[in-house]
Amino acid sequence: MKKGGKLIGILCCMLACILWIGGAMGEDALPQMVRVTFPAGSATILPENVKDNYNASDRGYSDDNMYYHDDSLDIKLHMIRVYDTPVAVAFVQIANAAQMKTELSKPYPSKTMVRVSEITKRVKAVLAVNADWFTYHNTGIVYRNGTLLRNRPNEEYDGLAIDANGDFHIIRPMTEEGYAQITTPIVNSFVFGPALVIDGEVQEILNRKVTYKQRMAIGQIAPLRYVLVATDGPDQKDSAGLSVPQLAELMHGLGAYTAYNLDGGQSTSMLMRQIKINGQNPKSMRAVGDILYFTTAIADE
Repeated sequence: MKKGGKLIGILCCMLACILWIGGAMGEDALPQMVRVTFPAGSATILPENVKDNYNASDRGYSDDNMYYHDDSLDIKLHMIRVYDTPVAVAFVQIANAAQMKTELSKPYPSKTMVRVSEITKRVKAVLAVNADWFTYHNTGIVYRNGTLLRNRPNEEYDGLAIDANGDFHIIRPMTEEGYAQITTPIVNSFVFGPALVIDGEVQEILNRKVTYKQRMAIGQIAPLRYVLVATDGPDQKDSAGLSVPQLAELMHGLGAYTAYNLDGGQSTSMLMRQIKINGQNPKSMRAVGDILYFTTAIADE
């Protein structure tokens, strides 16, 4: 075969692969993050108290609450359907790593549960999702907002550590030695998993029963750029739910270089402007132990 013929053959194979993946997901094309440029010097001054957050400007929200933008924060929401399941996708870009935070329902080690909407309102979050509900368990290495709350390594779990630059690190297995290799201070870490994407590669999910449920995942696309997804489950109308391998493929398709599975099932909650956007019954919201959220870095007017 001539060189030109070989090239055409390769391109045809690549196109066929892309079409197969799109067909399996039930989507012709997945949305992708559109990078924005914040003004120089934005988000350089933040409140000293991690919980003393600024109020987001009402002018920053679109009329349908599917978009928010100011000089430090950009959020775009998409409602898509993949694997015969409705999915809420959030692309988030921040100007300062300190704009990504966590909050517990009550101070650790309390096991008190609170609805995600109540926690979200307390911390003035623009976008919030349920986290890993680590207080439900008694294991793992857990940092929250720069403080080490629990140091009980568990080699059966993949850990996610987010450092002071806002960068994601998968710790596999979850050991003190693994965390010690991160040279930048750890701000938040999570005990759930498994890891879905590492260094741009979809991970093979081993020793795990395939089930189809509501899922929550977070991924990093690039420095200070992230993607979060909240999927419906089989207990909801016209929804098959996603398996963990399908979730990994989805996160990779949305551009995540590193991605991690958070608490799912009935805990799955994604809120924009304190309004739940995922699921077919927005008023149905489970009480949980913690959230991960994003705030503006623009001081109140």
